[in-house]
Amino acid sequence: MGDMLELLIRFRANKYVLLADIRKAFLMIRLDLEKDRNRFCFFLKKSGNLHCYRYSTILFGFNASSFILNYVLKYYAEKFPSDECSQVLRSNFYVDNLVKTGNYVNTISTLYTRVKERLREGNFEIQSCKSNSAVLRKKMTSDGTLSWFDSGVEKFLGYLYSPKLDTMKVCAHQYDVTVSTKRKMLSEASKVFDRLSLCLPVTVRSRMLIGELWRQKLEWDDEVPEESK
Repeated sequence: MGDMLELLIRFRANKYVLLADIRKAFLMIRLDLEKDRNRFCFFLKKSGNLHCYRYSTILFGFNASSFILNYVLKYYAEKFPSDECSQVLRSNFYVDNLVKTGNYVNTISTLYTRVKERLREGNFEIQSCKSNSAVLRKKMTSDGTLSWFDSGVEKFLGYLYSPKLDTMKVCAHQYDVTVSTKRKMLSEASKVFDRLSLCLPVTVRSRMLIGELWRQKLEWDDEVPEESK
């Protein structure tokens, strides 16, 4: 699995981009030998009998699920020749999100086809594909993998990305400027997810404020002095 910051930097390093994710990625990994370790029970109100169920796939949201998916993709990639497509399977996924860029449309288009075919052999299917290349979007449309969202922007590793305009921005948030405690101020300042620091000239002021509150050694729910607001 690639590091999120590394993938974001790669994302803006080349001319063309390929984005996709794996459909129901976690549910495609079966727990044939681990079923007994993933039991859950409950009583039915009607009869009062105890029923026991076992998960047969890894769980979405379980703390080890992302690691397991990453391990499975790397293990699966080893079954193929050590080429660029295998490298993509090993290093260009963040959980189930694929990020690949390049300067040549034909190269990216070929990788898209090979990645799709190899994942399909392992019962994985890519979906919600996006690209700033009209040629590649046309191919995705023909394959039925192009993202069907009509909003013009797509969520991508915490940012909003427009494939057609090839622009990205941070997600918009509503802020409560009336908060007055250290806890609530930190909560408001943390709403902006910006790993690339695109908005740092603006958000740096909130970081400076939080740093000042720490130096004052205020408790979490203490009222912030008026001069610090």
